Amino acid sequence: MKTILLINASEAQYFRHHRGVWQLVSKPDNKETLWVIADLPEEILEQLSLPRLFGRDRSQFLERHLTAAFPHSQFRAAFVMTGGVLKPGSVLLTGLSTTETITRELAKLDNPIAGVWGVFMLLTLTARHLGIKDALLVLPSSHYLRILVIKHFIPVVTRCIHRYSVEDEQGSDANEIERTRQHIESHHIFDHDAIPPVYHLGKLTSTPLPDAFTSKGDAAYLHPLFERLASSPPGQLAPLQFRAHHLTYRIRRTAYLATAACLLTAILFVQKEIHTLIKLAEQEGTLKTELQRATDENKRFAIYSRTNKSDPAMVRQATKFAALEIDAAPTPESILQYVASLIAGFPEVRIKNLTYQFPTPGQRLCHEQSPTAETGAPLHYTELQFSILLPGDLARAEQTEIGRRISTLIKANNSVRLIQDPANLSSLNTIKSGFGMDKTDAEWCMSIPWNVTPHQDAP
Repeated sequence: MKTILLINASEAQYFRHHRGVWQLVSKPDNKETLWVIADLPEEILEQLSLPRLFGRDRSQFLERHLTAAFPHSQFRAAFVMTGGVLKPGSVLLTGLSTTETITRELAKLDNPIAGVWGVFMLLTLTARHLGIKDALLVLPSSHYLRILVIKHFIPVVTRCIHRYSVEDEQGSDANEIERTRQHIESHHIFDHDAIPPVYHLGKLTSTPLPDAFTSKGDAAYLHPLFERLASSPPGQLAPLQFRAHHLTYRIRRTAYLATAACLLTAILFVQKEIHTLIKLAEQEGTLKTELQRATDENKRFAIYSRTNKSDPAMVRQATKFAALEIDAAPTPESILQYVASLIAGFPEVRIKNLTYQFPTPGQRLCHEQSPTAETGAPLHYTELQFSILLPGDLARAEQTEIGRRISTLIKANNSVRLIQDPANLSSLNTIKSGFGMDKTDAEWCMSIPWNVTPHQDAP
């Protein structure tokens, strides 16, 4: 929980965020980090044009102007308001002209200091955060009245007026506001018709305040400034020696977080490795089970071989040969490719029916007895049978010529045995089955051996 230290000309107050509001507390524990607001008349804001500079040239340029603006103070900072690294813009130089008050108060503390911010700077940052582009902000306190004029989000006029008497605060504040209005009009900072609204954080004027600027808790009208300060905005003034404890703590915390992240990563990595080892152990168990099953099968096979007087080497050879025969069988893709190659030269021809089978020895093939080992024919072959479909307006002689050319292509392949050839049918068969008469029944049947290397386009 963050604690804010507000230092003004007469006292130092501590505020802590609780249930949505900032409440006054006594001096906090020495371990609590403090965010410090300097509500002192020594605060100065100065606008500076920033040329297009980069790297060391840019930092040296800003440092020279900070030294010239605050020659006797290390409580200073430069905040870029407009522009950026690649284009010129404006910079707000902010700091305390003298440091006796702030150093005396900070020297009393043992708490870590997150940083020191001036009230004018916080007003500027809060207005920018709330989208207030042009305004005349009035911030009253016990001893001073602060007036900040903002134009296009950039401070153009700052005033810090001593309040000698509290008897006529409202009248005195109103006079100072009117004097400021006359000043910005006479110096043409704003035209008469474009004077910005006045936001008196003490609710002196009738101009309604934005909700964020309304009084809340013990902080009253300082509540929005405290809310902005809690985010550690830019414009921090304190030099390194006042923030060393806080920076050391942040570095140490970052190191702890990095160490914890490394440990977590290592744990996750080890967890992954453990899962991998467990998975490998499970795979090892499965492999051992499979190996034991194979060993048992081998023993049973050995016992069976001895009982039936079978040669194990011959059985293994027969198994290997059967596997080779399976691999040698033509695939459906090769059968289709072979038939497609036969009709590739006839654009008008289409395949009507195509069947193939792997006949067993003794099975009839294409209406005749299948070849056997005694005839010298191969024992393993594929029976392929297909018919074609021709256009209806094709002449009979052209149909006959197409069939003859397809048969010639099949016979040109020495590895294929053409058993049923429509081109060799008799006239009677032609009339019955229709080659040349009924184009849909032109059918070829052939056998393709497995153990013969295919020739040309044979599968």
